[in-house]
Amino acid sequence: MSLFLGCTSSPKKETNFYDLEVEKFSSSVKLLLTDLEFLKKEILKVNANKPSVQRILIEADDKWMEEDLKKASSALERGLRIAKDESALYLRLAHLRLEQGLIKESSAFAERGLLNKNASSWELLLLKIYSAQK
Repeated sequence: MSLFLGCTSSPKKETNFYDLEVEKFSSSVKLLLTDLEFLKKEILKVNANKPSVQRILIEADDKWMEEDLKKASSALERGLRIAKDESALYLRLAHLRLEQGLIKESSAFAERGLLNKNASSWELLLLKIYSAQK
């Protein structure tokens, strides 16, 4: 019984982020930011500020998940005609174009998204990743 109690009472070791080496942390972040599936999941979490655009994002995301890239792209482009200041639209279009192999277009959408003054720091970071694709 004392053996059982001794095993259950051992404290769990928590990760101390201060112990991480900067090089390891930096390379881990770089790996994550080059993982297209990770990026796609992060982009799908970004919401629009305007409800009308949010509805378009939901429609486009559904088509994207169904792998109907043409309809997803059309919906996102319609969203841009409604609101040119929505970073979520530019992020999705940049990633979508990258999935289609259209690297220059992906970069162009990201660069236009970077001009948005209402973009969050996370959105700007993601947009910079796509704008660097050449």
